[in-house]
Amino acid sequence: MLLLWRQIKLKSSENKGMLFIALAMFSWTLVGIYKFSDPPMPTLINAINDRILSAFSNLFLLASLPYFPNVFEGWKERFSIFRKPEQWINSVFIFFAIVTVIFTLIDRNVESDFGKKVIIAVDSVISTTTITLISFALYQSITRFWNDNVLKVFLQIMFLGVIMTQVVLPMIAIFPELFKPYYLMALIWLLLGLTFFNFVSVAYFGIVNMEMVEIAKSEVSKGKTSIDVPEKLIVGYDTSRKVYFIKIFFHSSESKEFSRELVVESSKLLQPIANWVLFALAKKQDVKLVHGDLSTTKFRMVEFWNKDSMLKLSQDQLFNNDRGAFDLKLDADNITIEGLQFLKSKFVIRESVFKHEDSFKAAFEKKYPEHNLPKASYQEKLIELAFS
Repeated sequence: MLLLWRQIKLKSSENKGMLFIALAMFSWTLVGIYKFSDPPMPTLINAINDRILSAFSNLFLLASLPYFPNVFEGWKERFSIFRKPEQWINSVFIFFAIVTVIFTLIDRNVESDFGKKVIIAVDSVISTTTITLISFALYQSITRFWNDNVLKVFLQIMFLGVIMTQVVLPMIAIFPELFKPYYLMALIWLLLGLTFFNFVSVAYFGIVNMEMVEIAKSEVSKGKTSIDVPEKLIVGYDTSRKVYFIKIFFHSSESKEFSRELVVESSKLLQPIANWVLFALAKKQDVKLVHGDLSTTKFRMVEFWNKDSMLKLSQDQLFNNDRGAFDLKLDADNITIEGLQFLKSKFVIRESVFKHEDSFKAAFEKKYPEHNLPKASYQEKLIELAFS
């Protein structure tokens, strides 16, 4: 995972998630080495040490969750702490710093076995929750590429096995007199489960990397042989049917007459749709976007369209590239945003604008040449500018 993360060398959100999972795997490696140096049956003191090592892997796994595209979208809508990955990471690090300190203090100062068993039980709940969430994220992500029922059942069984180890091993540590004969079998089960988990993680991020490379390679040939060219864009929210939509009118490369119109819809405001709205707003304001994550943003926008559309797009067809500053190739007059006031109230879209506030800076200063506003007022003015 670390080598794969190093190889891609793109400043994208997926790579941050990949890095955190790689660090979690490194923590698991240390746990594995520690386990093989244990006596055949762990003492309660060793079990407490396991909890501290477990906290590090849980920390990195939870930190990676916001970086999975199109997963936990409901959380991002509902919980403000999950909307900004940096804020989520800071909160996770603070939480596990407190947990580690508590575990260490109890290990040193609590003599009763009952207190230490409570700590093991608490860590088991944290670990089970963490492994369940990261398993769900990987399952949702990898089945986007491998949509086969047999594979889905296999993944469900294997992920369930990994999750169950987070219950079984703590139970052995808490009740060794009952479950001691099953310790070695449970440990082997855990190591096999983590090997599977590592394989799935490498497979998923490897596929993402290869998909991005293949799309980049095919863009040139697609651009040369394309017959249908995007001419007009309508993006927004249909209040009557309660769906978000992207509608593109295409014209033939041999004439300027519209040859077809295609629509992609979603009942949920997914991040790729928010990015389509962001680019439409930017084009209307004659703003070119510059950001470290734009390579991923553009890729996800095109991927979202291509997934359900009969006519595939390439990034070369859709975006202008002015020395790393990007905007839509469509004329501003040919871009329409429907349900503007409704979209203006949606947090995901507002956050997309705030994320690129540096790109809107020149337009903002032109409209408000002398501004000295608090952050909240500044951001509201920025939204007003973007949606004007």
